[in-house]
Amino acid sequence: MVIKFMNVAMWKFYLLLLLVQILQDRSRHNHATAQEADVEDANRESDIRQKIETEVLQRGATFEAMDPNDPRHLALDWMLHHDDLRLKSEDEALKQRYILALLAFALDSLAWYNCGDHRNVSNTTEYYAREDCWFESAATGQLETYKVWLSSTDECDWYGVICDSTDVVRGVELMVNDLVGEIPPEISQLKYLQYLALNGNCLYGSLPPELGEMPSLLSLELHGNGFSGTIPTEWFPNPSNASKLQLVNVAMQFQYSYSCQMSNGTTVNTLYKGGGIYSSDYNPGLWGGVLGSEVSRWSDLKGLHIFDNSFTGTIAEDIGYLNNLVFLRAHNNIINGFLPYNLFDLKKLREIYLFQNSIYSDLPLNLGNAEDLEDLRLHETEMFGPLPEPLYNLKKLTKLWLHDTIHCEEVEGSQQLEGWECAMSSDHGFSGTISTKIGNLGRLSNLFLNNNPLEGTLPTEIGLCEDLAKL
Repeated sequence: MVIKFMNVAMWKFYLLLLLVQILQDRSRHNHATAQEADVEDANRESDIRQKIETEVLQRGATFEAMDPNDPRHLALDWMLHHDDLRLKSEDEALKQRYILALLAFALDSLAWYNCGDHRNVSNTTEYYAREDCWFESAATGQLETYKVWLSSTDECDWYGVICDSTDVVRGVELMVNDLVGEIPPEISQLKYLQYLALNGNCLYGSLPPELGEMPSLLSLELHGNGFSGTIPTEWFPNPSNASKLQLVNVAMQFQYSYSCQMSNGTTVNTLYKGGGIYSSDYNPGLWGGVLGSEVSRWSDLKGLHIFDNSFTGTIAEDIGYLNNLVFLRAHNNIINGFLPYNLFDLKKLREIYLFQNSIYSDLPLNLGNAEDLEDLRLHETEMFGPLPEPLYNLKKLTKLWLHDTIHCEEVEGSQQLEGWECAMSSDHGFSGTISTKIGNLGRLSNLFLNNNPLEGTLPTEIGLCEDLAKL
């Protein structure tokens, strides 16, 4: 009995030793696994950091020299520690996902009107918690569902992001969404981006030169913001590297007032320089020359919208190389000089808006060559001379605004621009008579010729313009 009892005791002792051994082995294994995971995480973070720094960051920036609150650093931190997708450096979507995250941090996504606030707010605030957002489409009236920016979802599902069938970002469309801040130059590393629409927001600062280095960009819409400065020379590529741009819209930067509220409560208004955050000076908009000889490098351009700015200089004859141009809207600037002869050789041109400028010119005699022209607006400029006969060959013309010509005189000691004083005058402007050929303009709906020294009577043939509603 004693021997049997000792065997049982020994058996229990051996079992206990075995259990201790198993627990020790498991602890050592878990510790080793944790160490391996720590090493793997450290390697992942290092590899991602290096790849973003060498292939995405612009202007010599490095994470080491960067403030921790810099949007570029915040985007990296989100990708490394808060994004549940946990991409690795070799993942093809890494760079585009980082750049989109950078846009969110740089342009204060927490304050966006649609799909930018990723927080769940209760007793405690959970960040990067919300995934879904809903709003009614203005186009269809239907409720549409998107994913919130900086959620751990596919970036191609984020609101306003447009991807192709291979999940490559082709477009970013965030118009009228209360974006605030400066466009980070790193957006230029979206190499396949074709469409960028950030119009109707509270963006400010200068236009990034790097936008001119995007090889696939076709459409650039930045109108209705608070940008200032010149059009970067990089936007006009060398002839050997022709631009693919078909639409450039940087209009409405001067005297344009739109307010946004940042997530920290600060109010920003595009009427003021830098949004009024650090200055109460009015924003002058964009200035400098833009229609000089370099404009010919936009050979694929169909729409050029630069109105409501402070652009100066003349319109170069080189504009005649823009054979695809359909819309030219450059009104309310300080553009001067003559109308170039070549402008009216553009066969596809349908709209010319050059009113409210310092243009001093007559109408070129080749005016009739612009056979697709539908809308010609040259009012409130220093136009002069007769209405040329080719004008009446523009059979597609629906709107002709040549009214309220101005006359400028140099006045010594004047406080006006460059010593010139300008005023509306009915004694200066278009002269001569209105031809009986006015009846050829059968599609005309608007004809404004008032405040010009025109003579004679209105031809009865104007009655052939059956669509004429405003005269």
